Amino acid sequence: MNNFLKKLNLIILFTMLAGLFSGCGNSEKSPADEDGSLSVFFVNQDNDQVFSEDTGIKGGEADIEKLLQKLDEGPKDEKLKKILYEKTSLEDYSVDDMKTLNLNFDERYNNLEKAEEVLFRMSLVNTFTQLKDISYMSISVNSLPLTLDDGTEVGLMSAYSFIENAGKEISAYSKTTLHLYFADSSGKKLIKTDKSLVYSSNIAMERLVMDNLIQGPPDGTLFPTVSPDTKVNSIDIRDGICYCDLDSAITDQASNVSEEVVFYSLVNSLCEVRGVSKVQISIDGETDRVFREKIELDKPYTRSLELVSPERK
Repeated sequence: MNNFLKKLNLIILFTMLAGLFSGCGNSEKSPADEDGSLSVFFVNQDNDQVFSEDTGIKGGEADIEKLLQKLDEGPKDEKLKKILYEKTSLEDYSVDDMKTLNLNFDERYNNLEKAEEVLFRMSLVNTFTQLKDISYMSISVNSLPLTLDDGTEVGLMSAYSFIENAGKEISAYSKTTLHLYFADSSGKKLIKTDKSLVYSSNIAMERLVMDNLIQGPPDGTLFPTVSPDTKVNSIDIRDGICYCDLDSAITDQASNVSEEVVFYSLVNSLCEVRGVSKVQISIDGETDRVFREKIELDKPYTRSLELVSPERK
């Protein structure tokens, strides 16, 4: 038991350092630019750390197949180990229109040790989310969603899923139900929907809400309000107000969704988080501007139920 706790502490230490030195496990990291070289990530032999190795592949030349090839070649450092195609094989993969890479492994995946499996996922997420067209990743085994010991699905992962604390992530998952607001078919009303998921408990709930708004609605009866290219620059809660700073992609929304519906999709969803009564939106750090055409960003806003479709309030 002491050895296992020691490993968890090493993982925590490593992932905190990785956020400073290699960008591993940081949701704010940017995909490699055209000139920047991508890395691949490998688990070490002791199953307590993840390390990156440079591929020499430039961002503009990178794709999923090239990164898979580098993972298949294995690490150069003998202190690291190859898991892909050594302990489990990738049967197939797909990318959906929400920038999610779905990896489907064979049944040997279930034989990975617990710490090894979590770190392997961490290495895959940090490898593939470097690509500009990949924001999220999911894993299935024999075409069935990857589950935890209690049968709940792991679900979508981003690099943010492993920030600061991969060690805690090994044993500390939480279940929650998010209350999110998306557009109806007219683009003039909001529809409230509940989304149940399992998440790493070190992720702040307000960040989880924003990530899932950006991912879009869970079914085809609802319509997205936020561009999938939107980046969260920062988000935190102070004195009951959620301060959410987004990049300019938040204004790049389809014209058939009204300005108010987009804006209150954010406000209403974030106001569902415990302890949040108001939301202050800024764009690239600026509040002395308008949201799209007429909503002033110089003050916090409370939720608006007038825009919510009555039958699904």
